[in-house]
Amino acid sequence: MTDAAPEPTQRLNVDLPKSQYFALKSYALHNETTVSQLVRDSLRGIVEYDTWFKAKVRAAQADQRPAIEPAEWKAIRAQKLAQRKALADKT
Repeated sequence: MTDAAPEPTQRLNVDLPKSQYFALKSYALHNETTVSQLVRDSLRGIVEYDTWFKAKVRAAQADQRPAIEPAEWKAIRAQKLAQRKALADKT
């Protein structure tokens, strides 16, 4: 088994008001992790979302289907909103 070299890291210094830092520290302690790990996980999530979103945009731009007419889109949207409202009214 070969030992792969660890990925190089960079230090990120962020100034936070004490109240925000302590809220973050409290959250980290509650989840049995560190503030640094929370930040790493958050940044990783941002990068993953950005990659996913850009792939969706590229796929939409490459889509060869004809565009939906504005009137048709408004009708579809109104139907979806009515369905959502009906579900919300049930609760």
